[in-house]
Amino acid sequence: MGAKGWEINNKVKAILTKNHLNVLKLLINTVKDVVLIKGELNFKGGSVDEKSDASVVEGLKKIEREIFQIKGVKMVKWELAKWEKRSGRWVKRKLKHKSGS
Repeated sequence: MGAKGWEINNKVKAILTKNHLNVLKLLINTVKDVVLIKGELNFKGGSVDEKSDASVVEGLKKIEREIFQIKGVKMVKWELAKWEKRSGRWVKRKLKHKSGS
């Protein structure tokens, strides 16, 4: 990762922090014009209520819009523990339960 990637990573971390996300639980990496955000979502205060899926989705959309405003960012890839983006829509991952038979 060059200086440009490092600069983009810092701007992404600033956006995540401003939107009350705990960046310590996330890995942020930029390769060329693609930002990868991987890990666990943990909102700390602010307007996002983690108990409300709609609130989390709105928070993620807002964050993504802000990231796309960073010069040089063409794509954002998300690899989150409990959420995924499918066909442009945010979907909460279903937890897999082990059957006790």
